[in-house]
Amino acid sequence: MASSYSRRWFVSRLGLLGCALPLTAFAQRAQPRRLRRIGFLGGGAPTLVEAFEQEMRRLRYVEGENIVIEKRVLRPNSSDLAAQAAELAHMNLDLIMAGWLGAALEVRKNNQAMPMVIATCPGMVSNGFAKSLKHPGKTAAPMVSRVGLLSTTPGHGGHEAQLADAEQAAKSLRLTVKPYRATTLSELEAGLASIVGDRMDGLLNFQGGLSLANRELIVDSAAKNRLPAIYQSAFFTEAGGLMAWAPDQEGQYREAARYVDKILKGASPGDLPVRYPGRYYLTINKSAARGLGLDLPPALLAKADQVLPK
Repeated sequence: MASSYSRRWFVSRLGLLGCALPLTAFAQRAQPRRLRRIGFLGGGAPTLVEAFEQEMRRLRYVEGENIVIEKRVLRPNSSDLAAQAAELAHMNLDLIMAGWLGAALEVRKNNQAMPMVIATCPGMVSNGFAKSLKHPGKTAAPMVSRVGLLSTTPGHGGHEAQLADAEQAAKSLRLTVKPYRATTLSELEAGLASIVGDRMDGLLNFQGGLSLANRELIVDSAAKNRLPAIYQSAFFTEAGGLMAWAPDQEGQYREAARYVDKILKGASPGDLPVRYPGRYYLTINKSAARGLGLDLPPALLAKADQVLPK
C-alpha cells in the first residue's frame, strides 16, 4: 500500500504531469520589412497580454514607429475565435503570436504558411507544429484515492500524453484516475457534474484555454463539492483554488515576445528550439485548504513559493 505521505503528495505530483506547456515557433521564415506587422491572438488573463506587450517594448518595438500589432483579445467563452483567427490569417503579416494551441489550430485552418509563435502548446509534434522537440520546423490531501483528470486541451496528442503520464504515476501510487475531456463550456459543465457523480475525491485540471477562461467555475465546483484540486496555473489559486504547480505563464508570454523579436530579425522559425519552462512554482491557498477541512503540513507550506492569501 502507498504511504499516507505518498498519497498526500499525489495531487502535487500529478500537477507536474502534462504541465510542460512549451513555447514553439512554426512555419516559414518571416520576410524582412521596415515597418513590421504582426498579429496577436490571445486571451485568458489580461496580465498575459500585458507581459507580452511589456517585453516587446523592452525590446524597443514601438507601435506605429517600427511595428504594427493587429491585436485580437478574446473574451471568456467567446464564439469569435474562428472568425478572428481567420481574419488575422488572411492579413499581410510577418507572423502571428498565438496564445495557446486552440488559437494556433484555427490560424492554420486558414493559412498553413503563416509563421507563428505559440506561447503554450502541448502536443506540438502530434498536431504538426513541430517535427521534433529539438528542431520544431525542420501533500495536501491524504484521503484522496480517486482523481478526476479534467482536460480542456484541444487537438491531438497533448491530452493523450498528459493522461498517459498521470495514469502511470497513479498506478505506482495505487490510486484510481479517470479522464474527463471538454472542448466547450457545456462539455466543461457536464464534465464537472460527472466528476461529482462518479464520486471522485480529487481533481487535477490540465491547463487549456477553456479551463483558464472558466477558472472560477472550476474552482467553485471543487469547493462546493469538497474536492482537493491542483491546477497548472497560479491564476486558479488566485481565484480561490487549493494548489497550483505551474510555470510562470507571464514569463512564457515574455519569452514568446523574444521569439517574435528573433524571427523579425531574420531567424527561421524552424531553426528555433522548443523552449520548456525552466522552473515550476508551488502556490498554495490556505483559505481554500481550510474550506476543505485540510490541515496542511508545515513542511509542505515551507516548500511553497507563494502562500495565499498574502
